[in-house]
Amino acid sequence: ISPPVMHLSPGQLKVVLILALLQELQVKPQRNVFQELLEKDLRLCPACFPDQREHCEDFFRKISEPSDWSRLMKAVSLLFDRRMVYFVELKEEDQVTQLVAKRKHIDQWKVNSKDLENEFLELKERLGGFHLCRTYPRKPRFVSYLEQRGHASASVWFYMMHYVSPLLMQELYSLDFPVPRTFASCGLTHFQSYAGRSLTHYVQAEEDLRLKLAIQLLQLALKLTVGFSDFRIYLTDFTADNLAYDEASRKVIVIDLDSVVLVDAQSTLGQVQKYEPLPGEGFTFDVSALCSGQQLDANVYQACLLVRDVLLKNVDNKRLQLLLEQCVWCQDDLCDMRFQKAYDLIKLLDS
Repeated sequence: ISPPVMHLSPGQLKVVLILALLQELQVKPQRNVFQELLEKDLRLCPACFPDQREHCEDFFRKISEPSDWSRLMKAVSLLFDRRMVYFVELKEEDQVTQLVAKRKHIDQWKVNSKDLENEFLELKERLGGFHLCRTYPRKPRFVSYLEQRGHASASVWFYMMHYVSPLLMQELYSLDFPVPRTFASCGLTHFQSYAGRSLTHYVQAEEDLRLKLAIQLLQLALKLTVGFSDFRIYLTDFTADNLAYDEASRKVIVIDLDSVVLVDAQSTLGQVQKYEPLPGEGFTFDVSALCSGQQLDANVYQACLLVRDVLLKNVDNKRLQLLLEQCVWCQDDLCDMRFQKAYDLIKLLDS
């Protein structure tokens, strides 16, 4: 007699597969994962995150636990992609908020907080990273500014060295810049509000919406250049992938601030300058040029490039296309500075 055959429905097979893989991969509850990462960071640099434990542990308790299937898929993805980005639901009373948790991986097992200042000041230019224009021989005013805002000194140097987004995003949000709200910074894991889909999803959207997005990009470029407290912000990743559109608020949001050059305008003697593109595709730049003047129109150049080549490349408007060309190339006989071209474009797009 043949043994009985067990027939499982597709749904039952899925459950069996999940349970088997969960056991194999030892997938942990998500809040436990974040707790363990925080403990790891506290061991990495005990002096760098002195006041985070209590707030973060309370925050972790408010995180809604995702389904086994979602946790499984995240565990599997981490086997192939080491970028640690989690989509998280925060539950407070009757309200659920969608968040994104981003974690920066660094190849160190111990950081001496006493060495952070010298290590940062001795850093050479980092492509795609954070660069604070030097103000030798004195302590950078940006560090003093953050300390006055309540940040611990070791924490400031650590984040500037390894992961500036948590530090800069929290400050810019409080000053009404279009960045996600920070809900918690827990060591090297940063929890920010979900800002919507990136602008790459809107390149084929209705023309009226794309015109409005273009206005906001130009306004953003000007706002970053003005900066705050005499600090100029040059975003070196002014791309459609690093910008999102929040459909609820109808705002363009900068979703990552790791690639930034920050200039202390009080420490430079230069004047307003025109950005001169270097050979190569996209935005190519020389940090020394960004650091040399009071105001450089590099943000406006990038905004015009993004609008011309991505958002509005198929719009049939000769005046608009001419202004965008002039803004991108800004030849001396037709263009003194790109700032005026940005204002002209905003006026045209808004008419």
